[in-house]
Amino acid sequence: MNTCIETNPVHYFTVNNLDDPQAITMTALRKLEYLFWKSGLPTGDTDRELGISTLTISTGHSRQHVDNLILAFAQLKELPKVEGLQEELFHLNPPRLIAIATALFGLKPEHLEIVDEHLAEYLTPKAPNQTLPTTRAIANKIAAIRDMLNNPKASSISSKKDFGTNKNPDGTTDIYANVDSVEGKLIGEAVKRHSAATGKSQGEAFTDLILGNIKATIVLNLYTARDLAQAPVWASGIGWLDEETGHHWVDRATRTQDMDTVIGKHLDGHDPSPDLRAAVEGRDGGCSSPYCGVSAPNCDLDHRINHGDGGCTCTDNLHCWCRHHHNGKTCGRMKYLSDALTGITITVFEDGTWAVTVPEGPLTPQSARWAQTVSQYRSAHRKRWAAAAKREMDSTPPEEDTPPPF
Repeated sequence: MNTCIETNPVHYFTVNNLDDPQAITMTALRKLEYLFWKSGLPTGDTDRELGISTLTISTGHSRQHVDNLILAFAQLKELPKVEGLQEELFHLNPPRLIAIATALFGLKPEHLEIVDEHLAEYLTPKAPNQTLPTTRAIANKIAAIRDMLNNPKASSISSKKDFGTNKNPDGTTDIYANVDSVEGKLIGEAVKRHSAATGKSQGEAFTDLILGNIKATIVLNLYTARDLAQAPVWASGIGWLDEETGHHWVDRATRTQDMDTVIGKHLDGHDPSPDLRAAVEGRDGGCSSPYCGVSAPNCDLDHRINHGDGGCTCTDNLHCWCRHHHNGKTCGRMKYLSDALTGITITVFEDGTWAVTVPEGPLTPQSARWAQTVSQYRSAHRKRWAAAAKREMDSTPPEEDTPPPF
């Protein structure tokens, strides 16, 4: 009798690890749930309302959740490469499928093929036991693809007030405002810094800021390739910016630093310099621990080999770790190895569990390829646009001279 033992492929996500009984069980459950929804969701407008009601009763899910799944599976049919990958790996759960459909809402049909290609590539594992992109990461990736295509998602901000206040019965007032992502980041950092420096609540710190009682200087690191035309811009703590926002803030930058000259920098002391920290943040993008969503500006820089044990203060030995996971590493609950160039990190926990984190910071080879792709697409798009404009101008007959009306 021949027994076939299934083994892991070279590259796979943690959720598909065939050596992990829990991952195997959860994959089977995701597959079962996926096939249930795929075969059970209503497909026509006629039975849609009845189908939603029936599924709500049978599953206990809300009407909104069932409706979101209908839209998610309808969108997936228009992404054959992503759908094929999903039906091979069954790695995407309903929240991730819904996140894809939500992020693609309003996409021009002619762009579906390109989105399908890039999204399928993004959702394909690049390393053994790699962490699976989160719903937020997937939404951010789709936003970056749409920006490349000059097909941004319609913003809901336009339907809201730009600014407003709401008085509460307890005598306090809620304040809200709609600003772009970079402005929001700068305001948030200024409030947190003033709060930490004074011991005031963040609400009190915001009041000081808005009334001009403090003057805060906030550093925001922007990354872009100077050797590429129309290169995308990445902001630390935010991610890839849309083209208009990126150009706006790059034009306002007060200082430019060539990161290539910083990568090999070594310092004698323990604390990294601002430019060295910027290089590490730009490589890692966020906390290196598996499935941790803390952004790089909110992380500590950890010496993988402790400075006191001879570890250098350099990009090879520095890595972004949030305070929680940094403390875990210091206490010995986890250890890690990392490639300084790619930022790919292997984390091993004290029970032997391990996972690979592939970072998405702008200074990784993967992001460099993405910047080149965006640059090439934008340049080609501008050439096509210019050629079309010239053809239209050449085909427009000259205006005839008409006599004055007198």
